[in-house]
Amino acid sequence: MGKPKHRTFNAERFLDKFQGYEPILRSFVELWNGHLELDSASLDVPLFKEFLVSGDGYSKDDLLESLYMAYDLCTERGHEDIVAACQECNYSPEGNGELPVECLSLKVRTENEEAFNLAYDRYTLWRAERFTIFRGKTAAAIADVDTASGVFQSKLAEIFKNHKNSDRVLVRYYQEGAYTNFIIYHEKRVKAELIFKGTTASPKVSPTILRPAQQDFISYNNETGQIEIEAAVEKEETALRKAFAECCLKDEDFFDSPGSADRLNLARIAEEDFDMPVDEDHSVILAEIHFNLPQAPFPSFIVRSRNVMETLEKTYLRKRLGGGTIRRAVFKIMFPDDLRGKRIELSGTNKIKFKRATHAEDVFRYLKNWGIVVD
Repeated sequence: MGKPKHRTFNAERFLDKFQGYEPILRSFVELWNGHLELDSASLDVPLFKEFLVSGDGYSKDDLLESLYMAYDLCTERGHEDIVAACQECNYSPEGNGELPVECLSLKVRTENEEAFNLAYDRYTLWRAERFTIFRGKTAAAIADVDTASGVFQSKLAEIFKNHKNSDRVLVRYYQEGAYTNFIIYHEKRVKAELIFKGTTASPKVSPTILRPAQQDFISYNNETGQIEIEAAVEKEETALRKAFAECCLKDEDFFDSPGSADRLNLARIAEEDFDMPVDEDHSVILAEIHFNLPQAPFPSFIVRSRNVMETLEKTYLRKRLGGGTIRRAVFKIMFPDDLRGKRIELSGTNKIKFKRATHAEDVFRYLKNWGIVVD
């Protein structure tokens, strides 16, 4: 995964929350004192809005990037991530707990960058959509996570130095219940581009060597021995899995025993008794299915509809599924706060894609109850 996209920034809604909390805004702007055409001492909300529209300065782009990151965390999930990160860093940004999340986010960014970065790491992990699942040999705990993460980082630096001539790697982690979540930053291949620099009044263009960072994720459950990996490149996914197993669990082949990648049973959909029960206020449909039939000339089918199970019955394809191979299936689960439906894409034996920011536990619970995810 590359750099995550920011939420669409609503300046009016965000900045109006700082009425009465202007000192937080001023402290944030002071981080770039001398590099903005803006006086932080007399700053108020209208002046800052005006600056965002027409202001200038060498560090305006840096300020905007930090502002957008702070706004990204202004959600219910982001608020939880900020609070959890501050607790982990033993930092108390607010005494009475009454700050609006917008003010809290910007205050943490200004006062404790370590806590802010940890909150943002948690946020980006939950935005990960595409991941691959493996089951380890046993349910094993990581003996010393802090030490193991350092060894893991050094191992990845060695691997990527050989693979793409870059040993710049940063591994961060946090623990949440049975899960230990790792965020891995490493360089993409270097490229050169022309970049605008300077101010609007005095622009400059210079060739810049870009060293963009790539983000990958690992989530490991010590109660089940299951690992979930999101990596942009399949070859690097293998490297991450093996390096993690070696450095954190002392066995490079921990996730490579026979059947470790057989986590999805899409053939379950073809069974006569297959059903998709959900909670009373939820609903579900099978929205799409890709399958092959074994007879010559080996036809493949893609069926999409508002209710694929019903469509398969009406077209007499349901009874043929049992002898075929289901390659991909897409479910849509409707929740009270998401009536359009959460799209869950499953393929192969261990690849899952869906937005995990909300209802992730419900999704996995249903997939296990239906017999799709192997327990």
